Amino acid sequence: MNDKVSNKTKYTYTISCMGRDMAYTLFSSYLLVFFTSAIGLSNFELAAVTLIISLTRIWDAVNDPMMGIMIDNTKSKYGKFRPWIAIGALLSSIFIFLLFQDFGLRGVPFLIVFAVLYLLIEITFTMNDIAYWSMYPSFTTHPKERESIGSLARIFASVGMFIVIALVPLIYPNFKGGPKRGFFYIALVVSLLFVISQIILFFFVKEKKLDIVKEDTEKTKFKDIIKIIFKNDQLIVIIVSILLLNTGYFITTSLGIYFFEYDFNKYGGVEFTLFSVVLAVSQLLALIIFPSLVKKFNRKKLFTLAILLMIVGYLFLMSTRYILPQNMIVLSIGGFFLFFGQGFTQVLVLVMLADTIEYGQWKLGTRNESVIFSINPFVVKLATSIQTLIVGGTLIISGMNEKVIKPLSDKMNGEFKDLPNDEKNLLARAFIDQNMTDYMRLFLRLSMIVIPIICIIVGYLVYVKYYKIDNEMYQTIITDLKERNKEELA
Repeated sequence: MNDKVSNKTKYTYTISCMGRDMAYTLFSSYLLVFFTSAIGLSNFELAAVTLIISLTRIWDAVNDPMMGIMIDNTKSKYGKFRPWIAIGALLSSIFIFLLFQDFGLRGVPFLIVFAVLYLLIEITFTMNDIAYWSMYPSFTTHPKERESIGSLARIFASVGMFIVIALVPLIYPNFKGGPKRGFFYIALVVSLLFVISQIILFFFVKEKKLDIVKEDTEKTKFKDIIKIIFKNDQLIVIIVSILLLNTGYFITTSLGIYFFEYDFNKYGGVEFTLFSVVLAVSQLLALIIFPSLVKKFNRKKLFTLAILLMIVGYLFLMSTRYILPQNMIVLSIGGFFLFFGQGFTQVLVLVMLADTIEYGQWKLGTRNESVIFSINPFVVKLATSIQTLIVGGTLIISGMNEKVIKPLSDKMNGEFKDLPNDEKNLLARAFIDQNMTDYMRLFLRLSMIVIPIICIIVGYLVYVKYYKIDNEMYQTIITDLKERNKEELA
């Protein structure tokens, strides 16, 4: 039996996820913040950037399964996953660093340089991302071991994400030399940590041969992508569910910094960082107790609990200022419910996605880890494409960008630049208080909360109605695959 995964492999693999998610969080969550609050783009430039990001991510999402085919067909002395992990990390870290620099360009030249760099990041990070997550189900077919590895990976990914989410809003507004200088050093440190974590994985994690995999497996062809995806009906269900859940979550987290700086009016303060600590504690607690809860409750019950907790959290956040007082206590309670539930969904969809690999092998006769796990970044990119349109649209249509954010960015890089932090932040908050209207606040709140609630409810309903792989069915699939392999080897 090859079900057990060594602690060395398990912890080296999962801890390396921290550096990856630090890099991904920086360019996925703070790129628009860098452009709006540090550089100060016009509405035209912001709209163009938003469109470029959305179109690039849609193209890259479509391209992901093809990258999955390339990885599945790779044969080298280092295995099929590790070469792509290393190459993708090295190249994408360089492009991420360059993306957070102000080259002094504006208008069309700025947009051309941005489009090229952004496309290069999407291509190279995909190499690393698909190979990294494709490696995960290759360690074992044991459900509990998978749940343990998946939970640990999400824990360290969340730690990396929280570090960036919590510290960036504290650093860039208060950095000596202005927000642009602050982002320069943030991008440098994060990029280096990303590369180092993936080099450690490359040298210390080995790939494993599973006993349900044939020795001589026929190479997957590009023309087989459609068959692999669309004939795996359970994979389609997970694609739709993950897309909706991620879209809602990404919209909330991306607009969260704008909520704290411009609705709550705590520009440059510690409030968003404190909220991020609540986010971190709640998600990490959910990820830590998940392996224990999954022993007592089936996945459907846990999924239902997760969605209910998220809805309660959203209702708390929506009620602040209008029904409940807008203070850190109420916001923290709402955040705890929201992100505790979201922590459960992170592991659940990852494990269910892994289960569709064996389901596809059982149904179609081919095993395609990388193609199926290319679906995860595929769906994430589609979700972030939608999220980017909504975030950019919210800032432009509400009037926040032209009337509040860009003018304040000009002041922070100009007349406020060399003032002491306390004085600078007081002036910034006074400016926000004078220029933010009730309409802007309500528009921001509807985008950040109401749209995500709709997304997660629909995503949950799709899962409940159409997903059918439970523990009993999965064990039947594994037993049947092992018997087939024995018969072919006899």
